[in-house]
Amino acid sequence: LIGGKRIKLFSDGAMFGLNMQMNQPGYVGFGHGEWVTPLGQFKKHAKKYWDNDYKIYVHTNGDMGADFVLGVFEKLQLYKPRLKNSVALEHYGYGNERINRRIADLGAAVSANPYYVTFLGDTYSKVGLGGDRARRITPIRGLVDRGVLVALHSDFGMAPADPLALAWASITRETLSGKRMSPPEGLTMDEAMRAITIDAAHHLGLEKDIGTIEAGKFADFTVLDKSPYDVGADGLRDINVWGIVFEGRVVNAGTSP
Repeated sequence: LIGGKRIKLFSDGAMFGLNMQMNQPGYVGFGHGEWVTPLGQFKKHAKKYWDNDYKIYVHTNGDMGADFVLGVFEKLQLYKPRLKNSVALEHYGYGNERINRRIADLGAAVSANPYYVTFLGDTYSKVGLGGDRARRITPIRGLVDRGVLVALHSDFGMAPADPLALAWASITRETLSGKRMSPPEGLTMDEAMRAITIDAAHHLGLEKDIGTIEAGKFADFTVLDKSPYDVGADGLRDINVWGIVFEGRVVNAGTSP
């Protein structure tokens, strides 16, 4: 199998619609947490795939959901130790430094949707989470500081299928109103670029083939009209795709293959 044996499990509900499972004080004015998979069934599935050496990805969004998932895999790691990044949290809608530490201690990875901050930060400051917790939507700075492998994804159509827009959101943590939701701070340019390239490839088990431009890897990559390092974070969304290189063949965006 490309990338090895992999499975995705589902814990609590979606960030959109306020269906994630939240610890106290719960929801502000609106919201109702849901478990997508019954807890006993989730534990059964987790052990089955852990025992068979699958890389396990888990959809989870709320802090209660994350606590439950981490508790399951902390016990499985004691029962049968496995290598770092054998489990990964997907989306990581709301968290805090306590949960960031648990993720790092377990050796888990995270694939986060940083656009949650942009789309939901303003609204969830008023209803659902309140201002204090809305600031900690996708708090991935604390994960990177602790050496956790962090990749970025769009979960399209929950966010644009645009890696540079995801990088922008992860660096600026800017909402639709222009408010910067920090602290926590965002990623650096280097960290954001890694999260949409080599670290994203590693998250998928494809780092031997893609993620960087080097001898021995697929000659598949995107050519931009500007360097992210020249335009800075605020210019990331204005960069255009000049073309692509696919299987070593250059195709300009304005021409036919």
